[in-house]
Amino acid sequence: MNYKDALNVSISDKLTKAKLIEISNTLQNECLANELSQPELIPFNSYIKDVRARWNIHTTEAHALIKDVVSLGRNTKQVLVNAMDRF
Repeated sequence: MNYKDALNVSISDKLTKAKLIEISNTLQNECLANELSQPELIPFNSYIKDVRARWNIHTTEAHALIKDVVSLGRNTKQVLVNAMDRF
């Protein structure tokens, strides 16, 4: 199957598993060939923005994790003190 045929296949319930696999392989091969022949490079400014955004997400999640661990420690101490007082 060629790429243009794969793009124009009508999607219906009558497609077999083998036909779907053939269509997906054809589309993947074409996309991979396009990407290898004409790679799109990310501009450096966009790359830096992405790195900063990911670092901010990491920092926020790390702070939330640390707060949760500290809170867990406090709650555990209180539960243990209450349990010991009951004995």
